[in-house]
Amino acid sequence: MQAFRVLCACVLSVLWSGCASVATDVEVDTQAKLREAVDLYAKQDRPVAADKLIREAVNTYLNSGDQLGLADAYRTYGFFLRSQSVEGKWSKYYRENGFLDRSVSFDTRYEKSIDYLEKARAIFERYGRFDALTNVNLNIGFTYEVLGNLDAACQAFDRSAGNNRDSLEQNAKVKVALPKVSPPTRIFLLRTANVLGAKRCTSVLANNAV
Repeated sequence: MQAFRVLCACVLSVLWSGCASVATDVEVDTQAKLREAVDLYAKQDRPVAADKLIREAVNTYLNSGDQLGLADAYRTYGFFLRSQSVEGKWSKYYRENGFLDRSVSFDTRYEKSIDYLEKARAIFERYGRFDALTNVNLNIGFTYEVLGNLDAACQAFDRSAGNNRDSLEQNAKVKVALPKVSPPTRIFLLRTANVLGAKRCTSVLANNAV
């Protein structure tokens, strides 16, 4: 489980660092908040502060109408809800106090994580962001696996594989060379597919053969 949390944080970092579009000061500040939030919950074990920053980012993007920014904020909150920081020494705090999103409880955090990832997925689909969709669907699959819903996990893995193919095709048209998934990551995904026990789940590896 720790492996996919680390993978999520790494992918978010890569996606943010790769953005080359011109942004307003407000957009830059809000993107910085999301990056800081990831650092707070993933590295500093400060989930309460991270929760606050992510909620601020969500509200900023809702008010500005920046849909792709909102999708990033939703995705970040989805990752936050299932993070080790929430489940570790802060678990008692969250059991007693809940989250800034009052609809989330400690016991429903995985279901709500999927809800936020699904919100992000809907926006990324509208904008044809196949790179982000590959990551979002993969992590929806991981979360369904934790919940024991293997059919839904396989469906999400299949979507991720399809998004990856679309992303490769999209980027090939502009002659961008994408890095291949590392062998350790491929092994991790293969083990996940084997645990799920469904052949179609191995499709996530199709475009990353050794």
